[in-house]
Amino acid sequence: MRMPFLPIVAALTSTLVATAACAGVYFESTDKNLVTAEKPVTSKTWFDGGRMRSESTGKDEDGNLTIFKNRAMYTIDTRSKTYRVIDKATVDKMGAQFAEARKKMAAQMASMPPERRAMMEKMMGQTMGGAGAAAGPVRTLKNTGRAETVAGIRCTVWEATVNGQKEQELCAADAGSLPGGDEAMKTFREIGAMLKGFTESFGARGKKSSTPWNDLETINGVPILTRDFEHGKATSETRLVVARKESVPDSAFEVPAGYKEKKISMGPGSDED
Repeated sequence: MRMPFLPIVAALTSTLVATAACAGVYFESTDKNLVTAEKPVTSKTWFDGGRMRSESTGKDEDGNLTIFKNRAMYTIDTRSKTYRVIDKATVDKMGAQFAEARKKMAAQMASMPPERRAMMEKMMGQTMGGAGAAAGPVRTLKNTGRAETVAGIRCTVWEATVNGQKEQELCAADAGSLPGGDEAMKTFREIGAMLKGFTESFGARGKKSSTPWNDLETINGVPILTRDFEHGKATSETRLVVARKESVPDSAFEVPAGYKEKKISMGPGSDED
């Protein structure tokens, strides 16, 4: 099950057992390229009490994991033994800086020749929501009425289009039909609330389906199958293969001992060790 997060988000969640463990839930999914013969990426995610641990194994994925707890996200690189912390204060600061950069860009564009300005507006609309929210891509979701069964769970297929072009299919399962589905939805909502300031800076204000978190509210369920499309053809597929209740130790949601924090870069030369 994909968790599409910004450059920031990416792939959700080995069985960890300890005496201090309490009831939780485990999801496992595969991400398959439908165009090439690449080896599928396996994602493993654990949820427990509003906390989440996410790991992915596959090409360019080994060594990275994500932990979310106490309304903060920890992105951990096990190869360099470093981690970064993203909390609401950080997100709001990044969002404010991004919004300010957009304002400056809009002011510069105002003095450009019409052809150059039109080209820049198109580029900004594709990458950062445009000089104004209205210029950004508009994502809409539609219930197709179709149903599929994934890992023995029935789900409803929603079609996502961006400016009229089909981009994804999301097969949503009712949270109550998925082991730990309510727990997962609660955690996703907390992550969405933390990221709100940043996503709004991309022009998401007033656009109900502009972010992955709003997608969840629109489809009113957990996407257990996601297909990506290009030019009308499915190019990749993320499919849930395991969903079960499972004990998760508190240690699974801790940054490993001895890891060094790296500060989030807020601009050129501002990254700190």
